[in-house]
Amino acid sequence: MFLAYQAYRAFVYPYFVSPLRDLPGPKDHHFFVGQTIHQFTSGHPEEPFRSWMRKWPEVPLIRYFGFANSDAVLINSLQGYKEVLHTKCYSFVRTTGFRRLIQDIIGIGLVFAEGENHRRQRRALGGMTSLILNLALTQLGLFIVSNIKSYLPMFKEKAAGLAREFEKAIAHNGGLIEEQQADTSPVKDAYSRVTLDVIGIFALGMELKNLDTPTEFVQCYQIVFDPPRSGQILAAINMILPIRWLPFPKANRAFVEANARLREMIGQITQQRIDEMLAGKKDSYVQKYDAPNKDLLTYMIEEKYLAAKDKWTKEDLVEQVMNFVATGHETTASALTWATYALGVHHDITRRLRAEALELLKRSPDPSFTDIENLPYLNNFVRESLRIYCPVNGIPRLAIEDVVIAGTHIPKGTTVIPMPSVISFNPTIWGEDAEEFNPDRWDKLSGLATDPYAWAAFGHGPRSCIGKALAMLNFKTIIMELVTSFDFDAVNKGKVEVVNPAGQLRPQGGMWMKVTKAAETK
Repeated sequence: MFLAYQAYRAFVYPYFVSPLRDLPGPKDHHFFVGQTIHQFTSGHPEEPFRSWMRKWPEVPLIRYFGFANSDAVLINSLQGYKEVLHTKCYSFVRTTGFRRLIQDIIGIGLVFAEGENHRRQRRALGGMTSLILNLALTQLGLFIVSNIKSYLPMFKEKAAGLAREFEKAIAHNGGLIEEQQADTSPVKDAYSRVTLDVIGIFALGMELKNLDTPTEFVQCYQIVFDPPRSGQILAAINMILPIRWLPFPKANRAFVEANARLREMIGQITQQRIDEMLAGKKDSYVQKYDAPNKDLLTYMIEEKYLAAKDKWTKEDLVEQVMNFVATGHETTASALTWATYALGVHHDITRRLRAEALELLKRSPDPSFTDIENLPYLNNFVRESLRIYCPVNGIPRLAIEDVVIAGTHIPKGTTVIPMPSVISFNPTIWGEDAEEFNPDRWDKLSGLATDPYAWAAFGHGPRSCIGKALAMLNFKTIIMELVTSFDFDAVNKGKVEVVNPAGQLRPQGGMWMKVTKAAETK
């Protein structure tokens, strides 16, 4: 009976019974595995989804087969995007395959919390502005803009340190920032180190000093985020069939050991902080690290670990810290890498950004948060960079109940894919030049492009990125520092190979960049 039912689900239901069978979508499915092979051999984590969007740009939903010919739907409309990410977001959970892809790396904290558990965690971390009246959140408000602004001096200091790294590259190898290993490059490595330093202060209350000397954190994250080709194949297999427990091959063993070491180091930091706070030293972190507010770890220990009710365990703290350290630094590092690529291709954009920044620095040598926020072309550039090169490829969801999306009945058990690039490149939303990098478009948005859901870099609704304000200010501060001092020239101006499968848009083997000192500097 079991085999008969599985045969029915794979070979009868999707073709003759499924209420989704009349939706438009690809027909070139492989026997039993649907589009799975196409996804893994496409060479890009956003394909073939973007190709389907180009073929059917006006339909709200595109249906395709997943593994075992299971029903899957690609969201291709703003209405569908809003419903999946916001108004009906708790009708979905993360898919098992997505969990297997990145859960080992980022832990099972806020990103993988579901339903009421997610609501409680989000409230506890101060991420819902509607709950700021809660006394604890009013006092701390870690993720609100007023608190993030106080980190601006630290952002500037780290950006200046990054500029010194680029100056060293110019002095040592003529400005060609190139690969030193097969799986990384100094331009990407430098961004990972500086953003890890930033998140170390914000989340851990610690000065990691990775820009000075890369720590074991950097080395471990390079292994898990930048796997060799064999590691990418293993990741693809693991999404369908769990294999991380195997002691071979070498890439699998390296991945497991690096994740274990990251968890061990974060566990040690967490335990040390707990011990010190229990010993009455809970205020030492603000003084020692000159942090403008309590760091995330200290806050979580005070509000949840030492709480009278709804307590978190040490393991809960570790999972949350892994979540914020991994996602908090690596998404921004990826965004900076692609922004630098855009500068290396569009030299006129670099010149315009530099002119705007230098004009501000003449008026205000130490610009404030408001000064930076009021730079129109910098804002346009950052938004356009995140539109074209969104760091997160999309988080697949599984419907846990029957639900109506974009007017279509979606049965329980259907996989739903809300992918930012599908919305960002859709010509019915962004016009016929949707795939062109053009910061000026933001000065004349019209039609569907004015809808808040048309820009999807940080998600929307209750599950939107809690660290958006932190990431945006860090991103802008670094870009402003770099364009005032350097010119960039991309070595590869054509198609850039990317890691696939991956939860993020990451260049395969890093990004080669020629960096030279700008003629007009600060």
